[in-house]
Amino acid sequence: MSEQIHQPTPSVTPPPPAQPVGRPWWLLIGAGLGAMVAACQLAVLIGPLLGSVRYALGLPATGLAIVLVAQLAAVASGFAGGYLLGRRAPAAVTGSALVLMLLGVVAAALAGSAAMLTVAVLPAGLGQGAALGTGAGLTGEAGERRAQVRLGLGLALFGALAVGALLGWFATRSLSWRLACLATVPSVLVALLATVVIAVATSARGTRAP
Repeated sequence: MSEQIHQPTPSVTPPPPAQPVGRPWWLLIGAGLGAMVAACQLAVLIGPLLGSVRYALGLPATGLAIVLVAQLAAVASGFAGGYLLGRRAPAAVTGSALVLMLLGVVAAALAGSAAMLTVAVLPAGLGQGAALGTGAGLTGEAGERRAQVRLGLGLALFGALAVGALLGWFATRSLSWRLACLATVPSVLVALLATVVIAVATSARGTRAP
């Protein structure tokens, strides 16, 4: 009876796990700038500026509270939308958010009553929230560097909040509350230009973010 010879089965080394592929870093510039401008503008509008607005327009405490609650509610709504949609179309969402922020602060600077100011802060708050939500959502798609990107964005937002508070305080004391509302317009325009340039460069390269 023939003996069966058992040959050892060669071991197969499993392939290394695929490394997560994140978005190119330069695609995050526009969203990051938009988030920083949003944080700065938010600090300006809800910082020392509110006291000057209340005095200039003769607003009661309840009227000022309504304006503040309306803006914060708009920020929360915009953040949810930006977080969900910004990862699919970051340039479009960031650009739209910056336009809303620009329209909102201009309308706020021209407001003459609590009702007008409440209407004005709604688009501004939506834009600020959408920009912040887009930035937060994209940090999770930075691949292996997501931890560093999240840390960097967090520090940048903290710095933008501090700059916005100081800018609002200085502009309110030195100029007027209306000019203080417009203090962030140049930075909004710069961020909008950067977003458009990145979107055009992405389209020219035929790059489509996953």
